[in-house]
Amino acid sequence: MNRRHVLVVEDEEEMRLFYGRFFATPAAKDFSARVVPDGEQALNVLRREPVDLLVLDWILPGISGASIAKALRAHPRTRALGILMVTGRSTANDIVAALDAGADDHLGKPFDEKELLARLRSIARRQGFSLETGARRRFPGLALDVESESLSLDGRTVHLTPKELELFKIFLQRPDMLHTRAYLWEALWDYESDFKDHVLNATISSLRRKLGREWGARLKPHRGKGYVFDSRS
Repeated sequence: MNRRHVLVVEDEEEMRLFYGRFFATPAAKDFSARVVPDGEQALNVLRREPVDLLVLDWILPGISGASIAKALRAHPRTRALGILMVTGRSTANDIVAALDAGADDHLGKPFDEKELLARLRSIARRQGFSLETGARRRFPGLALDVESESLSLDGRTVHLTPKELELFKIFLQRPDMLHTRAYLWEALWDYESDFKDHVLNATISSLRRKLGREWGARLKPHRGKGYVFDSRS
C-alpha cells in the first residue's frame, strides 16, 4: 500500500499526543500524519497540501466535524477524501449520523491503536480503485464517473460518498449475484466491530435513497442473506 497522508483534527491535547505517538510507531509506517486542533486550521491545510485521509473529531471548537465533512463531500476536489469520524459516543444513531454527514466510517472513543489502524487501512484500501468497463452497456441510462464520484441515472446526477461508490461498484460488476452481508462487510471494511450491522445498513439505505425509487428498487434485500442488484428490472 502506498504511503497515505493523514490529517487529524482533534481539539483535546491528550488525544493529539496519542495520535502523535501512534503515527510514530512501526505499525503505522504506511501513513504520514499531521495533527491540527480545529476545523479552520484543517481547511487551511486542505487548501495547500495533498491529503488522502482525514481523522475528524465530531465536536470541535468553531466549525463542527459534521459541517467539515459535508463541505468536503460537496467540493469536487475533496469529494474522494477518506473520512474517519471520531466521536465520544457509539450508539447506532451516532454511527448513522456520522455516515449521513459523509464519513466513510465511524470510531467511538475510547479506542486503541489496533482499532484506529484497522479503520485507516479499511478506508485506504478503497482509494484508487477502477471500475470495470461495461456498466453503461449493461445498464442503459446509467453512467458512472469514478473521478468525480458521481452517477448519472437517466440524466439525473447523483453524488455518492466513497463508501457508497465502492459498494455500488461491487453490485455493478456482479449484477444478479447474491452478495452476503459478511462478504460486503469484508470487502468494504474488514475489521471486527459490534456495530457492523448498523454501519452496513446505513450505507445500503443511503445508497438506495440516492438511487431513487426506480434504480433503488433494483437493489433487492434477501432477508438474512444479503443483497442482489437486479439487471432485469
